[in-house]
Amino acid sequence: MSASPRRSSSPLGLGIFVAASLLTACRGGTGTPAFSGAPAPVPNVVVLIVDAGPTAAAGAVNHAYVTVNVCASGSQTQCANIDHVLLDTGSNGLRLVASVLAAHKIALTPLSDAAGNTLEECMSFVGGQTWGPVALADVHLAGETATKLPVQVMNDTSSGAPPPATCGANGTLINGVSGFAANGVLGIGVFEQDCGQSCVAPATPLPLYYGCTAAGACAAANVPLTDQVTNPVALFAADNNGVVVTLPNLQSANGDPSVQGTLVFGIATQPDNSLPSSGITVLGTDAAGDFRTAYNGAATGIAALIDSGTDSYAFSDPSIAVCASGAFVGYYCPAVAPLSLSAVNTGVGANATSSTVDFALADPNSFVAGATAFIDLGGGGGSATFTWGMPFFYGRAIYVGFDQRPAGLYTGPYYAY
Repeated sequence: MSASPRRSSSPLGLGIFVAASLLTACRGGTGTPAFSGAPAPVPNVVVLIVDAGPTAAAGAVNHAYVTVNVCASGSQTQCANIDHVLLDTGSNGLRLVASVLAAHKIALTPLSDAAGNTLEECMSFVGGQTWGPVALADVHLAGETATKLPVQVMNDTSSGAPPPATCGANGTLINGVSGFAANGVLGIGVFEQDCGQSCVAPATPLPLYYGCTAAGACAAANVPLTDQVTNPVALFAADNNGVVVTLPNLQSANGDPSVQGTLVFGIATQPDNSLPSSGITVLGTDAAGDFRTAYNGAATGIAALIDSGTDSYAFSDPSIAVCASGAFVGYYCPAVAPLSLSAVNTGVGANATSSTVDFALADPNSFVAGATAFIDLGGGGGSATFTWGMPFFYGRAIYVGFDQRPAGLYTGPYYAY
């Protein structure tokens, strides 16, 4: 799932590209065991788990989840652990489903725009759009805290202002648990806010944030940085310059039932998040959060990112057969599997190193029934974008360096592995 108004492939023309539900987020299933998400015994580490998703939307594949402790801003009693929040290194900010918050008896008060109207947001994803108010929450992850954090409440209950006609047109609202196979989305990409300066003071406000009257009339609005939906890690008092996502290798090429790893806050701030001085590829990104990937011997690269919110290697190759039946319609079904492929990643700006990545695709219909973690899953992506999705994370430590935050020898934005 990648989300950034700095990107150029937005359905709204805002440059927001999010590959959250790139093809199909849910594909059947009978539920998943309860996930307690008990915090790891380290102040800057939380447990990361790949499983079938929340019971209300079980059947997810290659979805990595964390548990987030959320409180109404300023409250020490109106708090709850929200499990199965999708980890997304390709977007920025925390988004929580309204009905999930209500079930935990958490009421977040929406912010207002400059005119005193309720501040709402329409965020675009490849699979659709989210709509709902922006509200303040206090968020706790392991021993870290982000207070007065602007979050989006995804309004699956239709209790607030209806979205403008351009938001969720043709039935593409994905506000609920089933839309993401998750109770929320934790966006920890390379930027602090989900829009940045582009939404602060343009002459014509971008159709992303809206001010909505009590009567439900909504108009696009400019929003200061402090009120934009914000990456919570960037607001931590310490360990706030990036994250490290670590998942083990899979035990089976045909899929594992579940996988557990870690999400570590900070880069080169503590002994458990040191950035190696050698043997690592650091890929600087541009203002859209992209590096470049040259696939299959191409002379030039296209925009690329490393995105835990995308369930597959997502790229365009018309020569690879696509599954026409079964549970994985639309994904790649190579005639000869595993299909060995390679691509060259190159950073931009100050961190312009390159590395060749060898990977493979398999026929997903050969995966073990009930498995949720697959390393050789591929799907068609935008012709101008190459997304290194969840399969790329298995067996690696992935570093996400935040924009303008130094970490040892490097300053973000960058991805590293």
